Amino acid sequence: MSLDEYPKLKTSVPGQYLGYGLQPVRLCYYLMSVANGCRVSLEQLDDIAIHDASGGLIFEQSKSALSGNPASDRSAELWKTLSNWASLPTSLFNSAIVFRYYVTPLKIGDLVRDLHDANDADKAALLLKKFKTKTFKGKKGVGVEPLITKFLDAGDEVCLKVIRLFELRTEKDPIDAIRKKLLVTLPEESLDQFCAAAIGMAKTDVESLIRKKKAPILDAVAFRGKLRAFIRKHDFSKLLVPAAGEPAQNQIADLLSRQPTFVRQLAAVEASDTLLTTAVSDFLRTMADKVAWADIGNIVDSSLDELDQSLVRHHTMTSDELADTHGHLDPPRWGRQLYRRCADLKMPLEGQTLPSYFVAGEYNCLADDRRVGWHPDHKSLFPPEAA
Repeated sequence: MSLDEYPKLKTSVPGQYLGYGLQPVRLCYYLMSVANGCRVSLEQLDDIAIHDASGGLIFEQSKSALSGNPASDRSAELWKTLSNWASLPTSLFNSAIVFRYYVTPLKIGDLVRDLHDANDADKAALLLKKFKTKTFKGKKGVGVEPLITKFLDAGDEVCLKVIRLFELRTEKDPIDAIRKKLLVTLPEESLDQFCAAAIGMAKTDVESLIRKKKAPILDAVAFRGKLRAFIRKHDFSKLLVPAAGEPAQNQIADLLSRQPTFVRQLAAVEASDTLLTTAVSDFLRTMADKVAWADIGNIVDSSLDELDQSLVRHHTMTSDELADTHGHLDPPRWGRQLYRRCADLKMPLEGQTLPSYFVAGEYNCLADDRRVGWHPDHKSLFPPEAA
């Protein structure tokens, strides 16, 4: 039976995972981890299912425990999972080799511990006998009793197999397992970027299949080849990682209201509000990056001096070119042309790729120090002694 012919289970509807983050993370982890020949599906047979080359299936229910404890003895999520596994179609149930219950962050309960340990016939039989007692099941129709009853209604043979094949996995952070896979070959400072890229790649690939109404299953070998190609193309080990995210609007507004020199330099060429806001954001992020990179040893201070010298030289050459080719423009338009050409410059620092905003931000740092300017008369409008 091909995967496309498998029955769609009521508990697994392709597309529902799009509002959640955990399943794509687990999908990515397995695609990076399973043996060659395995495939991994999402929201087809279970939250995650691993299909080995011999036809065996590992079913995984992935539970986020940010609130509540899905590993507790009377957890409705736990008992719903057990009853759903016991209700699997025979063709799938007979192929099961593990029923995995994954919980993050770390959670535990007596029952899941007992289930995890009941991997032989005697232990499984004792546990099943316990489930059948009135004391364990509780009052009819109350709490998880209906789910326990549904599980038991599947029959002893089925229940015993679910118990024997039950496996609990719980960990603090699901991303850590992916980080460890990447840490062998990548620098630690770029791990989060590559983790995000890998998860996004897995998520995008499976979403594409869902949109095409195809079975949401990915081949692990093909995914790993694609990921390796991505790593070769985007060598984040040569990328200086931003030290901070975009500044808040109130931070930008506060700096604009104080009218530092670089803002007044842009105002002198009648920069738009959008350009001013972007310039302030670039300036703040660049200032934060320079301090952070120097502190952690990603760059040496002299490299920034060398970069500044190159930027000043580019500003001089571009200004001279514009004087020849755009001398007919009025000073504000001429100045905006100069700023855009300088801000769009791509230049590395110590052979490392800079974030897209950094050169523009550094130019604004230079403008704040009056080492460059955008108006043709910036030296007289903003003389050094006015600093």
